[in-house]
Amino acid sequence: MRFFMDMAYVKAGKMSIIGWAAPEEEGTVLHYAVLDKNGAEKELEQVVTTRPDLGYALFRDPERPDLGYFLRFPYKGNEQVTVRITEKRGEETVGVLEKKLSRTYITYRMTGKKIKRRMKSGIDFVKKVENHFLHTDDREYRDWFLKHRADEETLNAQRERTFEIAPKISVVVPLYKTPLQYFEEMAESVLSQTYGNLELVLVNASKEDEALSEAATRLAEKDSRVTVVTLEENLGISENTNRGIEASAGEFIALLDHDDTIEPDALYDYVEALNQDPAIELFYSDEDKITEDKNAWFYPNFKPDFAIDFLRANNYMCHFLMTKKALFERLGGYRKEYDGAQDHDMILRIAETTDHIFHFPRILYHWRSIATSTASGVGVKDYAKSAGIRAIEAHYERVGIPATVTAAAVDGWYVSRYTLSRRPLVSVLIPNKDHVKDLQKCLESLYHKSTYREIEVIVIENNSTDPKTFAFYEEAKSKYPDLSVVKYEGKFNYAAVNNLGAKHAKGEYLLLLNNDIEADAPDFLESMMGYGLREDVGIVGAKLLYPDRTVQHAGVLVGFGGIAGHLFKNLKENEPGYMCRAISTTDVSAVTAACLLVKKALYEQVGGLDEAFEVAFNDVDFCLKVRATGKLIVYDAEAKLIHAESKSRGVEDTPEKFRRFAGESRRLSEKWGILRVSGKRFEDPYYNPNFSYLEYFKLDTYDNKAAKKAAKAGFGNT
Repeated sequence: MRFFMDMAYVKAGKMSIIGWAAPEEEGTVLHYAVLDKNGAEKELEQVVTTRPDLGYALFRDPERPDLGYFLRFPYKGNEQVTVRITEKRGEETVGVLEKKLSRTYITYRMTGKKIKRRMKSGIDFVKKVENHFLHTDDREYRDWFLKHRADEETLNAQRERTFEIAPKISVVVPLYKTPLQYFEEMAESVLSQTYGNLELVLVNASKEDEALSEAATRLAEKDSRVTVVTLEENLGISENTNRGIEASAGEFIALLDHDDTIEPDALYDYVEALNQDPAIELFYSDEDKITEDKNAWFYPNFKPDFAIDFLRANNYMCHFLMTKKALFERLGGYRKEYDGAQDHDMILRIAETTDHIFHFPRILYHWRSIATSTASGVGVKDYAKSAGIRAIEAHYERVGIPATVTAAAVDGWYVSRYTLSRRPLVSVLIPNKDHVKDLQKCLESLYHKSTYREIEVIVIENNSTDPKTFAFYEEAKSKYPDLSVVKYEGKFNYAAVNNLGAKHAKGEYLLLLNNDIEADAPDFLESMMGYGLREDVGIVGAKLLYPDRTVQHAGVLVGFGGIAGHLFKNLKENEPGYMCRAISTTDVSAVTAACLLVKKALYEQVGGLDEAFEVAFNDVDFCLKVRATGKLIVYDAEAKLIHAESKSRGVEDTPEKFRRFAGESRRLSEKWGILRVSGKRFEDPYYNPNFSYLEYFKLDTYDNKAAKKAAKAGFGNT
């Protein structure tokens, strides 16, 4: 069986363990027991429930029951205990797994302080979060790619298929001193496509290279689908490409570098998508890199669906681009002044004119990594960095957003900073129950560290019992004239508490803020407001750090961690994360309400927080409601705050709390169809279906290839 402990902690003489276990065989049931050092069973409270992420990842069945567990039992000091899980079919024992728990595995929770330690187990695909950086394991990826690329049977079936919509596609390739081996491999990858209505347009800008010129000419004589355009001189990448497009006869233009290759079904996949949605005007796919000798695939880039803010941080689309020729011509083609970032400039201009952008989430493009290519590191082409900055700033100017752009710490990535056109009043809503010291730090950071002064603070008092709390309220109101306290009565309900605060708010914007948060970046609210003022943005979230300056929140991945989980948790503050997404401002499906900026009118339009989600997932549900209105949710990587995380509320440390948490998880899944394989279905568009929902940005190792093919049509969006 497969088994994992998410966390374990001690409180009031009892140890609680939360995790999951999956049986090896169908029709079996898991039985839990905890043994003391003498092998005697301890008194045990337990709850088992669904785990949609696990059910989907392992069985493609998010409703599979009894995969998640909560165990609580008496515990003294550092005693040795063993968790035993027995897999049975009726009375027959199929398997037994035992795990001894030592002190180093346990997350202690004492006097409000938490020492976080990750539990370990025998499951081979659970690794430290620190591995979630830029690269996946190359050998693991190679094996995965070979398993998931189209096989010969599939390719043959594609060659026999006819489409109702079958446009001619011109694959345009500028040549410049291209090594013959690379030229031949590139050309072969195009001319062996399973979709046949294509032409290969070769733009030769190095006619003095006799071997290359002769090879291009021979190819054109051999295959009528090849057109050669010979230039008298090298005009630069933009103009060379423009000349090829001018000479092309296709309705669509696909762009390919002279030393790269594409998968044999690349054009077929795009045309298949076009037949499902004829409105698509721009296509892009996932990609990887190949070695100079083409003997290894590595460094895969599994991309999100269209994300305008991520595009402003990096040309994440990059390859394999295909667009309508008419659109390209309408925009005036490539612009020479942006050589080095010409694709980024073009994509930004296309995104300004159409919403019909399609991401095909498969590796269709292989970018050759050679010493002079940006595939081996953008730093070898510094002019590209300057061109990228200018391209993004020109884009902002065209769309009317006052912003400045600088290079990020990682080459090829950029940081945008908005200039506020106005500074609307923000009502800061802070729920509080006792915890005066936390609240005091929070208020001091708002009033003395934050540089955004146009605020009012509404503390929502809920069920405090310490007289010092109420004394502090009076002191705070006298110290801060724009601070008020409203009282919430009744059982704690985070959604209802914030809804009450919103009713008393005078601000145009609301900032939902936990009482255990302190501003770190003085301009965090200016940064968030820059995005919040945009008409296309509904919610802005911040980058939250633990006191040790590791990441607590960098956006929420819907479907992860049970049903929704924080991205890049425990990553070091300045570590980039997968494709630099931890340090890049980007669009996400949800952010935490621990620090969430939203226009009050929009908050009211969607009905505020759903009070059926008493404690957990009300923020995720709220974000999904706002997304349903067509607005974006933005994770602002430059808005940094320190978060002690849940010191006020605690964790699910009783069976009752765990049942409530599991119920809210199930309610969220059912309401939005999260990870469902049929019917109403939500799959996070800012993730990638090739990734696992057990470990973010790790390859999905589910091995039912037929199921993946059947599901493929549902992936991606326009």
